[in-house]
Amino acid sequence: MLLPKTKSRIMPCLALLAMFIFANTHPVFAQQTTLYFHDNSELTFSYPPFQVGGFQVSGFQASPSSPSAQVFTAATPTAPTTAGTILVMHADISVNGSQSAYAAFVGWVTNPFPLNVTLDGNVAMHVWMSSNDSLGFLQGSEYFMGVADYSPSGSTQFNLLDDYVSNLAFGNTFSSTPTDYVATLRIAQHQFQAGSRMVFFAGAGSNKQGYTFNVYFDNPTWQSRADVPADPTLTIPEFHNPILILLPVLLFSFVETKRRKRSKTKSAQ
Repeated sequence: MLLPKTKSRIMPCLALLAMFIFANTHPVFAQQTTLYFHDNSELTFSYPPFQVGGFQVSGFQASPSSPSAQVFTAATPTAPTTAGTILVMHADISVNGSQSAYAAFVGWVTNPFPLNVTLDGNVAMHVWMSSNDSLGFLQGSEYFMGVADYSPSGSTQFNLLDDYVSNLAFGNTFSSTPTDYVATLRIAQHQFQAGSRMVFFAGAGSNKQGYTFNVYFDNPTWQSRADVPADPTLTIPEFHNPILILLPVLLFSFVETKRRKRSKTKSAQ
């Protein structure tokens, strides 16, 4: 059995421990974080043929020299300050379905998540694009955007979370001058595993092979980006306010000290 004095010394420590345990089990996530698309470096990888709905998509090679598939690192919360990048993309990836079409895309990936992170909510993607290509009779085009989970060590390396495809336009879907195209996507309670990356992509397709369009990013004017529902760099719980957490503990210790002093005074009397 603990003596009264021993218990009085332990109580503030227990209160302090309880407060910190409570703080560490209630993570606080940012309501929204903007990830800007940069051209720090490019990734090179191959992807085999795959099927989306009723469409068969040919395999592709993403590389710095590819005219139809390029993927960059990284998407970060740091706003762009450089002169920017303008890519001229050529729709050469074959898409076969009821009609033949061709596509091209640009992707941006985040840094790997150090720990598991769960996101839930809307993603607003902004990508600056344009095109001056001329399309012939019965030729059309459309643009698309999407967000995915890329897990190199997972059984399914590429997990599409949501995408958007614009209405098919006869002629050119893009303006001839750089324009901010926006798509609202949804991430529904998805957990990104440690080591995985979030991938954003945007592009266009047309029934004209070689259809060209421009993608602008990493520039203060052309701020291609994604507003995500929580901060993906947040991998450990945050305190709402350390002062508010410590204040009750300090007050508790102060009261206990006063109580012990009064007890000693009474005993001396």
